[in-house]
Amino acid sequence: MEKLAIKEGNIVKVSGKCSAMAFCFSLNQEELEKAKLQEAQIEYLNPDHIEIEYPRMLMSSSVHSNSCPSRRLQLVKLEKLASSDFKNLVPEADIITMGTMKFAEKAMPGYQDNIDFSSLFGQIVKKQERINTSFLPEFAEKHQRTSRGGRSHPPNFSSLIVEAKPENHDFWLVTKNTKFEFQDIPFDEFKGKAHKPEGSSFLKAIPVPHKFHVNDTEIVFSTLEIFESAMKLRWYSLQRTKLPEDAFSNPAKAEEIQRSMSHESAELTIEMRDDLGNIYSDGHSAGGGGSSGPDPTTNEMVLDHSGEFRFFSTVDPNAKELTIIVKDMMWVKRSSRGMLPPTTPPNMTDISMTPPKLSILEGPWEFKITL
Repeated sequence: MEKLAIKEGNIVKVSGKCSAMAFCFSLNQEELEKAKLQEAQIEYLNPDHIEIEYPRMLMSSSVHSNSCPSRRLQLVKLEKLASSDFKNLVPEADIITMGTMKFAEKAMPGYQDNIDFSSLFGQIVKKQERINTSFLPEFAEKHQRTSRGGRSHPPNFSSLIVEAKPENHDFWLVTKNTKFEFQDIPFDEFKGKAHKPEGSSFLKAIPVPHKFHVNDTEIVFSTLEIFESAMKLRWYSLQRTKLPEDAFSNPAKAEEIQRSMSHESAELTIEMRDDLGNIYSDGHSAGGGGSSGPDPTTNEMVLDHSGEFRFFSTVDPNAKELTIIVKDMMWVKRSSRGMLPPTTPPNMTDISMTPPKLSILEGPWEFKITL
């Protein structure tokens, strides 16, 4: 905070894949120790990368999910908001419209009248941002839920902000005078993920026969699917990592290697530009599945994944050519270890995760396709 000239209570803009506003507070000793334990290592794979010591910060779960919707580790930009500009940039919200679904009323009749919005007072919010708050005590007690461990806990109200007034602003301040309304929205939108287009809005699929090899990973693009209001660029990654010569002669070592490497998958940051000057970068990378395992014949660990980059907008129908730009590639590496639980249930193994490491390979890599 000292390096960035940020004081207790200052308002900052956090920009990752998206942006969120947040209040800054210094950590107490307990939070500081916790932060050190959770601190992720960051490695740059480019040999010519200039090492930079980035500051570390803890974000609340709502700020993190709203600035980094991919839920992956990543670098974010922090900007201090001048107090003189605050009222102009962040007006008090008159009305907040919350996204909900019809089945919620059947599951918990009367839930809309029993939400405790007081925990949101003083929060800075934006459209398409997730919020979480509790229900009023009596209602929450009535709808207690039981977790797998047999413990009961009250339900929380989770939603997505779909509209806010006054209009023509990016952020709003929630106060005790803010009114809350509700609007039914699709399930995918409620979950806060990039919209998955319905099949009925599909327009065409364009082959993207392009691939490139970086480090030990080959990225292969297959198709660009164009919908009425969205796009999906599909890709595959094949990663082969050389293992020690004695990896498969020692079963315990082979198992440990497989555990430590099986959680890697590439995430791409992609931007597209057409020949009319339009830029498409409003989306995020999403995994499509895959597998990993050792190949004893080549003494390698093989990780085979598929993925897609979802755009919230669609291409201009008058465009004739697209330039696809892969800005960077990131891997989140986690090592897992099997641990026998000290209590019931028997014959089960817990998985403990070591702190993740973020590996970044900076581009860009560019290629063109004809529409």
